[in-house]
Amino acid sequence: MRTVVLLLVLASAPATARAEPSDRTIVLTGLALAPPDYLLGVTLHEGSHALMAKLVGAEVVSVHLFPPGIDPMVKKFRFGWTYVRGLTTKPERILFYIAPKITDALLLGGFAALVFTDAWPENRYGEVALTVFGTGLWVDFSKDVVLFSKHNDVTKVFHQWCMDGWKQLPARLVYAGLVVGAGLIVAHAYVRTFDEADVTSARTVPVLGGAF
Repeated sequence: MRTVVLLLVLASAPATARAEPSDRTIVLTGLALAPPDYLLGVTLHEGSHALMAKLVGAEVVSVHLFPPGIDPMVKKFRFGWTYVRGLTTKPERILFYIAPKITDALLLGGFAALVFTDAWPENRYGEVALTVFGTGLWVDFSKDVVLFSKHNDVTKVFHQWCMDGWKQLPARLVYAGLVVGAGLIVAHAYVRTFDEADVTSARTVPVLGGAF
């Protein structure tokens, strides 16, 4: 996680005269950022559950972030889990289940504001750090669109809305549309990180130069 923070700081650094890193270096950097981004993603997901529980007045019993494993309560493999007590009404349960999606949507909105404006960093390490972060948000936001387990958060939300079986289809189609829209945002981040490398290099200030 410290690596992610460091690279985000580097994103705000001004362009210099040194050569930009190659695409190969950027890909390797992205792969190196994947593990800390995974931990950050699990923390955001489970932390959103826990924070929402607190906001609606429930008690957080346990939060498990690492390592992934078998959830002792449901005997299913999970990357993390959060257990609370005191969710007494349907709106409270819905907010608890959907909290990570709200977090993902808000952060993806901020990510889009960077991707589609001049606020996007010119530093390629900063670009790849943000792109990896955005990819993690999109994966967490989108993965439930094809999951139908009764233990799945989105399935639980649909159940609270009395949408079971085929009744979920319209809502899941809307959800899929949002997933595609968010995916286009992340795809544009990859374009800016890789396809615009030459443009970034062209902005580099030369070390020596003059006119007579």
